[in-house]
Amino acid sequence: MGCRSVALALAIIPLSCAGHGNAVAQPILKMEHRGIELAAMPLREQQNDILLLAPKTGIHNLKMALDRLYATSPFSVRHLETLKENGRVTIVYDAAFPKRQLSKVTIAAFFPDFFQKETGGLKHFLVVVGRFGVKWETNKLAAVIAHELVGHGLQHFRGHRDKDRKIDLECEALIYEMRSRQDLGIRPDTNDNIRFRKHVRGNWCADFGRYMTARGLNVDKAWGYGRPNVPALLRHFDDYRRHLRRTGVSAKAVAAAKSQRAIDFATFKAEAERTKSAKKMLIVGQRYLKGVGVKLDIRLGSQWVAKSARLGHPPAQFIMGVLNATGHGMRKDPVEAYAWLSAAVAKGFNKASKSLAKLEKQLSPAQKAEGRQRAEER
Repeated sequence: MGCRSVALALAIIPLSCAGHGNAVAQPILKMEHRGIELAAMPLREQQNDILLLAPKTGIHNLKMALDRLYATSPFSVRHLETLKENGRVTIVYDAAFPKRQLSKVTIAAFFPDFFQKETGGLKHFLVVVGRFGVKWETNKLAAVIAHELVGHGLQHFRGHRDKDRKIDLECEALIYEMRSRQDLGIRPDTNDNIRFRKHVRGNWCADFGRYMTARGLNVDKAWGYGRPNVPALLRHFDDYRRHLRRTGVSAKAVAAAKSQRAIDFATFKAEAERTKSAKKMLIVGQRYLKGVGVKLDIRLGSQWVAKSARLGHPPAQFIMGVLNATGHGMRKDPVEAYAWLSAAVAKGFNKASKSLAKLEKQLSPAQKAEGRQRAEER
Protein backbone atom coordinates (compact mmCIF):
# COMPACT_ATOMS: atom_id res chain seq x y z
CA MET A 1 0.00 0.00 0.00
CA GLY A 2 0.94 2.75 -0.10
CA CYS A 3 1.17 10.93 2.37
CA ARG A 4 3.45 13.35 0.94
CA SER A 5 3.86 17.05 1.41
CA VAL A 6 3.52 19.71 -1.25
CA ALA A 7 5.56 22.50 0.36
CA LEU A 8 2.39 23.79 1.96
CA ALA A 9 1.15 23.44 5.48
CA LEU A 10 0.44 19.78 4.76
CA ALA A 11 3.10 17.91 6.69
CA ILE A 12 1.98 14.31 7.17
CA ILE A 13 -1.31 13.14 5.66
CA PRO A 14 -1.98 9.44 6.22
CA LEU A 15 -4.26 7.54 3.88
CA SER A 16 -7.22 7.73 6.24
CA CYS A 17 -7.07 11.50 5.82
CA ALA A 18 -6.05 11.93 2.23
CA GLY A 19 -8.34 9.20 1.01
CA HIS A 20 -11.44 10.34 2.80
CA GLY A 21 -11.55 14.08 2.70
CA ASN A 22 -9.81 15.36 5.85
CA ALA A 23 -6.98 16.56 3.68
CA VAL A 24 -5.35 18.95 6.13
CA ALA A 25 -5.10 16.86 9.30
CA GLN A 26 -1.79 17.42 11.06
CA PRO A 27 0.00 15.26 13.60
CA ILE A 28 -0.50 16.60 17.12
CA LEU A 29 2.52 14.79 18.56
CA LYS A 30 5.89 14.26 16.92
CA MET A 31 9.20 13.02 18.22
CA GLU A 32 12.35 11.46 16.87
CA HIS A 33 13.45 8.15 18.34
CA ARG A 34 16.46 6.16 17.13
CA GLY A 35 16.56 8.33 14.03
CA ILE A 36 12.94 7.49 13.16
CA GLU A 37 10.17 10.06 13.27
CA LEU A 38 7.17 9.00 15.36
CA ALA A 39 3.93 10.92 15.00
CA ALA A 40 0.35 10.67 16.24
CA MET A 41 -2.71 12.05 14.53
CA PRO A 42 -5.56 13.68 16.49
CA LEU A 43 -8.54 11.56 17.49
CA ARG A 44 -11.09 12.84 15.00
CA GLU A 45 -13.99 10.57 15.89
CA GLN A 46 -14.65 7.61 18.16
CA GLN A 47 -14.72 4.30 16.31
CA ASN A 48 -17.37 1.86 17.48
CA ASP A 49 -15.24 -1.25 16.94
CA ILE A 50 -12.56 -0.55 19.59
CA LEU A 51 -11.70 1.85 22.41
CA LEU A 52 -9.12 4.27 21.04
CA LEU A 53 -5.75 4.95 22.62
CA ALA A 54 -4.76 8.55 23.22
CA PRO A 55 -2.07 9.88 20.86
CA LYS A 56 0.48 10.07 23.70
CA THR A 57 -0.10 6.42 24.61
CA GLY A 58 0.07 5.38 20.95
CA ILE A 59 3.44 7.12 20.53
CA HIS A 60 4.68 5.40 23.70
CA ASN A 61 3.68 1.98 22.36
CA LEU A 62 5.46 2.60 19.07
CA LYS A 63 8.57 3.70 20.94
CA MET A 64 8.51 0.57 23.11
CA ALA A 65 8.13 -1.67 20.04
CA LEU A 66 11.06 0.02 18.30
CA ASP A 67 13.21 -0.37 21.40
CA ARG A 68 12.36 -4.06 21.57
CA LEU A 69 13.27 -4.53 17.91
CA TYR A 70 16.58 -2.72 18.37
CA ALA A 71 17.38 -4.76 21.46
CA THR A 72 16.69 -8.20 19.99
CA SER A 73 16.88 -8.21 16.18
CA PRO A 74 20.22 -7.10 14.68
CA PHE A 75 19.00 -8.50 11.34
CA SER A 76 16.02 -6.12 11.28
CA VAL A 77 18.00 -3.20 12.68
CA ARG A 78 20.67 -3.52 9.98
CA HIS A 79 18.00 -3.03 7.33
CA LEU A 80 16.33 -0.20 9.23
CA GLU A 81 19.67 1.58 9.32
CA THR A 82 19.93 1.18 5.54
CA LEU A 83 16.57 2.90 5.13
CA LYS A 84 17.58 5.71 7.49
CA GLU A 85 20.80 6.26 5.57
CA ASN A 86 18.90 6.62 2.31
CA GLY A 87 15.79 8.55 3.28
CA ARG A 88 13.33 9.58 5.94
CA VAL A 89 11.63 6.92 8.05
CA THR A 90 8.32 7.73 9.72
CA ILE A 91 5.81 5.73 11.77
CA VAL A 92 2.42 7.34 12.35
CA TYR A 93 -0.28 6.28 14.79
CA ASP A 94 -3.65 7.14 13.25
CA ALA A 95 -6.70 5.93 15.16
CA ALA A 96 -8.92 6.61 12.15
CA PHE A 97 -7.01 4.00 10.14
CA PRO A 98 -8.41 1.87 8.68
CA LYS A 99 -11.92 2.82 7.71
CA ARG A 100 -14.34 0.47 9.45
CA GLN A 101 -14.46 -2.86 7.65
CA LEU A 102 -16.71 -5.83 8.29
CA SER A 103 -14.61 -8.53 6.66
CA LYS A 104 -11.09 -7.84 7.91
CA VAL A 105 -8.98 -5.91 10.37
CA THR A 106 -6.00 -3.94 9.04
CA ILE A 107 -3.22 -3.52 11.58
CA ALA A 108 -0.75 -1.32 9.72
CA ALA A 109 0.25 -0.38 6.19
CA PHE A 110 3.25 0.90 4.26
CA PHE A 111 2.65 3.91 2.03
CA PRO A 112 5.46 4.43 -0.50
CA ASP A 113 3.68 7.15 -2.46
CA PHE A 114 2.72 9.55 0.28
CA PHE A 115 5.81 11.73 0.33
CA GLN A 116 7.25 13.60 -2.59
CA LYS A 117 10.64 12.51 -3.75
CA GLU A 118 13.36 14.89 -2.66
CA THR A 119 16.60 15.89 -4.30
CA GLY A 120 19.54 13.55 -4.09
CA GLY A 121 17.46 10.43 -4.68
CA LEU A 122 16.18 10.29 -1.11
CA LYS A 123 13.06 8.27 -0.47
CA HIS A 124 10.51 8.39 2.30
CA PHE A 125 9.41 5.29 4.15
CA LEU A 126 6.07 5.77 5.90
CA VAL A 127 4.16 3.24 7.98
CA VAL A 128 0.74 4.00 9.43
CA VAL A 129 -0.27 1.93 12.45
CA GLY A 130 -4.01 1.90 13.10
CA ARG A 131 -6.19 1.66 16.18
CA PHE A 132 -5.96 -2.14 16.32
CA GLY A 133 -2.22 -2.62 15.85
CA VAL A 134 -1.15 0.09 18.30
CA LYS A 135 -2.81 -1.91 21.11
CA TRP A 136 -0.94 -5.13 20.38
CA GLU A 137 1.59 -6.34 22.92
CA THR A 138 5.11 -5.07 22.33
CA ASN A 139 6.64 -8.11 20.62
CA LYS A 140 3.80 -8.47 18.13
CA LEU A 141 3.82 -4.75 17.36
CA ALA A 142 7.59 -4.88 16.84
CA ALA A 143 7.12 -7.75 14.37
CA VAL A 144 4.50 -5.71 12.49
CA ILE A 145 6.94 -2.79 12.25
CA ALA A 146 9.58 -5.18 10.87
CA HIS A 147 7.07 -6.48 8.32
CA GLU A 148 6.08 -3.01 7.09
CA LEU A 149 9.33 -1.07 7.39
CA VAL A 150 11.93 -3.75 6.79
CA GLY A 151 9.96 -5.92 4.37
CA HIS A 152 8.03 -3.35 2.36
CA GLY A 153 10.53 -0.57 3.03
CA LEU A 154 13.37 -2.54 1.44
CA GLN A 155 11.16 -3.31 -1.56
CA HIS A 156 10.54 0.41 -2.01
CA PHE A 157 14.24 1.19 -1.58
CA ARG A 158 15.26 -1.47 -4.11
CA GLY A 159 12.61 -0.51 -6.65
CA HIS A 160 10.68 -3.78 -6.46
CA ARG A 161 7.22 -2.42 -5.67
CA ASP A 162 6.46 -1.34 -9.23
CA LYS A 163 7.77 -4.56 -10.76
CA ASP A 164 6.43 -7.41 -8.60
CA ARG A 165 2.98 -8.78 -7.90
CA LYS A 166 1.25 -7.83 -4.66
CA ILE A 167 1.12 -11.46 -3.56
CA ASP A 168 4.91 -11.78 -3.94
CA LEU A 169 5.63 -8.48 -2.20
CA GLU A 170 3.55 -9.63 0.75
CA CYS A 171 5.20 -13.04 0.81
CA GLU A 172 8.66 -11.48 1.02
CA ALA A 173 7.60 -9.03 3.75
CA LEU A 174 6.17 -11.94 5.75
CA ILE A 175 9.52 -13.73 5.50
CA TYR A 176 11.22 -10.68 7.01
CA GLU A 177 8.56 -10.63 9.73
CA MET A 178 9.23 -14.31 10.39
CA ARG A 179 12.88 -13.52 11.11
CA SER A 180 11.92 -10.72 13.49
CA ARG A 181 9.61 -13.11 15.33
CA GLN A 182 12.52 -15.50 15.77
CA ASP A 183 14.76 -12.74 17.09
CA LEU A 184 12.05 -11.35 19.37
CA GLY A 185 11.76 -14.75 21.02
CA ILE A 186 8.13 -15.34 20.07
CA ARG A 187 7.70 -19.07 20.70
CA PRO A 188 7.22 -21.05 17.46
CA ASP A 189 4.86 -23.57 19.10
CA THR A 190 2.17 -21.10 20.15
CA ASN A 191 -1.18 -21.34 18.39
CA ASP A 192 -0.71 -17.80 17.08
CA ASN A 193 2.67 -18.56 15.52
CA ILE A 194 1.47 -21.85 14.05
CA ARG A 195 -1.47 -20.03 12.43
CA PHE A 196 0.94 -17.35 11.20
CA ARG A 197 3.23 -19.89 9.49
CA LYS A 198 0.29 -21.69 7.89
CA HIS A 199 -1.06 -18.38 6.63
CA VAL A 200 2.32 -17.48 5.14
CA ARG A 201 3.00 -20.77 3.39
CA GLY A 202 -0.56 -21.66 2.47
CA ASN A 203 -1.68 -18.26 1.19
CA TRP A 204 0.76 -15.49 0.32
CA CYS A 205 3.76 -17.75 -0.35
CA ALA A 206 1.93 -20.65 -2.03
CA ASP A 207 3.26 -19.74 -5.51
CA PHE A 208 6.77 -19.41 -4.09
CA GLY A 209 6.41 -22.90 -2.61
CA ARG A 210 5.25 -24.35 -5.92
CA TYR A 211 8.24 -22.75 -7.62
CA MET A 212 10.64 -24.41 -5.17
CA THR A 213 8.95 -27.77 -5.63
CA ALA A 214 9.22 -27.48 -9.42
CA ARG A 215 12.95 -26.82 -8.95
CA GLY A 216 13.36 -30.05 -6.99
CA LEU A 217 13.82 -28.34 -3.62
CA ASN A 218 12.53 -29.82 -0.39
CA VAL A 219 10.06 -27.08 0.57
CA ASP A 220 9.75 -28.13 4.21
CA LYS A 221 13.53 -28.08 4.52
CA ALA A 222 13.74 -24.69 2.78
CA TRP A 223 11.26 -23.32 5.29
CA GLY A 224 13.39 -24.77 8.09
CA TYR A 225 10.65 -27.08 9.37
CA GLY A 226 9.02 -24.13 11.11
CA ARG A 227 12.19 -22.16 11.83
CA PRO A 228 13.70 -21.11 8.49
CA ASN A 229 17.16 -19.81 7.80
CA VAL A 230 15.75 -16.53 6.53
CA PRO A 231 18.80 -15.26 4.58
CA ALA A 232 18.93 -18.61 2.72
CA LEU A 233 15.16 -18.51 2.12
CA LEU A 234 15.44 -14.97 0.78
CA ARG A 235 18.08 -16.13 -1.70
CA HIS A 236 15.57 -18.70 -3.00
CA PHE A 237 13.02 -15.88 -3.17
CA ASP A 238 15.37 -13.75 -5.27
CA ASP A 239 15.66 -16.66 -7.74
CA TYR A 240 11.87 -16.89 -7.77
CA ARG A 241 11.55 -13.12 -8.39
CA ARG A 242 13.97 -13.30 -11.33
CA HIS A 243 12.02 -16.27 -12.75
CA LEU A 244 8.74 -14.31 -12.61
CA ARG A 245 10.28 -11.33 -14.36
CA ARG A 246 12.04 -13.45 -16.96
CA THR A 247 8.81 -15.26 -17.85
CA GLY A 248 6.77 -12.04 -17.87
CA VAL A 249 4.41 -13.11 -15.08
CA SER A 250 5.21 -10.10 -12.89
CA ALA A 251 5.08 -7.56 -15.71
CA LYS A 252 1.64 -8.70 -16.85
CA ALA A 253 0.22 -8.61 -13.31
CA VAL A 254 1.69 -5.18 -12.54
CA ALA A 255 0.47 -3.73 -15.85
CA ALA A 256 -3.02 -5.07 -15.19
CA ALA A 257 -3.05 -3.57 -11.69
CA LYS A 258 -1.89 -0.16 -12.97
CA SER A 259 -4.53 -0.23 -15.69
CA GLN A 260 -7.24 -1.02 -13.15
CA ARG A 261 -6.08 1.79 -10.85
CA ALA A 262 -6.23 4.21 -13.77
CA ILE A 263 -9.76 3.05 -14.59
CA ASP A 264 -10.83 3.37 -10.94
CA PHE A 265 -9.40 6.88 -10.70
CA ALA A 266 -11.09 7.97 -13.93
CA THR A 267 -14.39 6.61 -12.60
CA PHE A 268 -13.88 8.45 -9.30
CA LYS A 269 -13.14 11.72 -11.11
CA ALA A 270 -16.23 11.35 -13.28
CA GLU A 271 -18.36 10.67 -10.21
CA ALA A 272 -16.92 13.74 -8.47
CA GLU A 273 -17.94 15.89 -11.45
CA ARG A 274 -21.34 14.26 -11.87
CA THR A 275 -22.34 14.52 -8.21
CA LYS A 276 -20.66 17.91 -7.68
CA SER A 277 -19.11 16.47 -4.52
CA ALA A 278 -16.71 19.01 -3.07
CA LYS A 279 -15.15 16.38 -0.84
CA LYS A 280 -14.42 14.05 -3.76
CA MET A 281 -13.09 16.90 -5.87
CA LEU A 282 -10.65 17.73 -3.10
CA ILE A 283 -9.48 14.10 -2.99
CA VAL A 284 -8.82 14.21 -6.74
CA GLY A 285 -6.90 17.46 -6.33
CA GLN A 286 -4.85 16.07 -3.44
CA ARG A 287 -3.87 13.03 -5.46
CA TYR A 288 -2.58 15.18 -8.30
CA LEU A 289 -0.84 17.56 -5.90
CA LYS A 290 0.97 14.68 -4.19
CA GLY A 291 1.33 12.34 -7.14
CA VAL A 292 -0.46 9.55 -5.28
CA GLY A 293 -1.32 6.83 -7.77
CA VAL A 294 -1.17 9.34 -10.64
CA LYS A 295 1.53 11.46 -12.25
CA LEU A 296 2.23 14.48 -10.07
CA ASP A 297 0.62 17.53 -11.66
CA ILE A 298 0.57 20.62 -9.43
CA ARG A 299 -1.38 22.79 -11.87
CA LEU A 300 -4.10 20.19 -12.48
CA GLY A 301 -4.27 19.43 -8.77
CA SER A 302 -4.75 23.11 -8.00
CA GLN A 303 -7.59 23.28 -10.50
CA TRP A 304 -9.42 20.41 -8.81
CA VAL A 305 -8.90 21.92 -5.36
CA ALA A 306 -10.28 25.19 -6.72
CA LYS A 307 -13.44 23.40 -7.91
CA SER A 308 -13.94 22.08 -4.39
CA ALA A 309 -13.21 25.46 -2.81
CA ARG A 310 -15.70 27.25 -5.05
CA LEU A 311 -18.36 24.86 -3.78
CA GLY A 312 -17.67 26.15 -0.27
CA HIS A 313 -15.61 23.25 1.11
CA PRO A 314 -13.53 24.79 3.96
CA PRO A 315 -10.52 22.38 3.77
CA ALA A 316 -10.22 23.13 0.05
CA GLN A 317 -10.55 26.85 0.71
CA PHE A 318 -7.69 26.61 3.20
CA ILE A 319 -5.49 24.79 0.69
CA MET A 320 -6.33 27.35 -1.99
CA GLY A 321 -5.25 30.05 0.44
CA VAL A 322 -1.90 28.37 0.97
CA LEU A 323 -1.42 27.71 -2.75
CA ASN A 324 -2.10 31.35 -3.60
CA ALA A 325 0.11 32.57 -0.76
CA THR A 326 3.07 30.46 -1.87
CA GLY A 327 2.51 30.58 -5.64
CA HIS A 328 2.51 26.79 -5.67
CA GLY A 329 0.97 25.68 -8.98
CA MET A 330 -0.34 29.16 -9.75
CA ARG A 331 0.58 32.82 -9.77
CA LYS A 332 1.32 34.14 -6.29
CA ASP A 333 -1.61 36.30 -5.17
CA PRO A 334 -1.64 37.32 -1.48
CA VAL A 335 -5.01 39.09 -1.73
CA GLU A 336 -6.64 35.99 -3.22
CA ALA A 337 -4.92 33.91 -0.55
CA TYR A 338 -6.35 36.22 2.12
CA ALA A 339 -9.82 35.83 0.63
CA TRP A 340 -9.70 32.02 0.62
CA LEU A 341 -8.27 31.80 4.13
CA SER A 342 -10.87 34.26 5.41
CA ALA A 343 -13.65 32.21 3.82
CA ALA A 344 -12.36 29.05 5.48
CA VAL A 345 -12.11 30.72 8.90
CA ALA A 346 -15.62 32.16 8.51
CA LYS A 347 -16.92 28.62 8.04
CA GLY A 348 -15.29 27.51 11.29
CA PHE A 349 -12.15 25.94 9.81
CA ASN A 350 -9.86 27.06 12.61
CA LYS A 351 -6.71 25.55 11.12
CA ALA A 352 -6.70 28.42 8.62
CA SER A 353 -6.53 31.03 11.38
CA LYS A 354 -2.77 30.83 11.91
CA SER A 355 -2.02 31.16 8.19
CA LEU A 356 -4.49 34.04 7.93
CA ALA A 357 -2.88 35.91 10.84
CA LYS A 358 0.58 35.47 9.34
CA LEU A 359 -0.55 36.71 5.92
CA GLU A 360 -2.46 39.62 7.41
CA LYS A 361 0.79 41.20 8.61
CA GLN A 362 2.05 41.38 5.02
CA LEU A 363 -0.96 43.18 3.51
CA SER A 364 -1.97 46.81 3.38
CA PRO A 365 -5.37 47.92 4.74
CA ALA A 366 -6.65 48.26 1.17
CA GLN A 367 -5.52 44.72 0.28
CA LYS A 368 -7.16 43.29 3.39
CA ALA A 369 -10.40 45.13 2.62
CA GLU A 370 -10.40 43.73 -0.91
CA GLY A 371 -9.67 40.23 0.41
CA ARG A 372 -12.55 40.41 2.91
CA GLN A 373 -14.92 41.57 0.16
CA ARG A 374 -13.95 38.62 -2.03
CA ALA A 375 -14.36 36.25 0.92
CA GLU A 376 -17.94 37.42 1.50
CA GLU A 377 -18.78 36.30 -2.03
CA ARG A 378 -17.63 32.71 -1.38
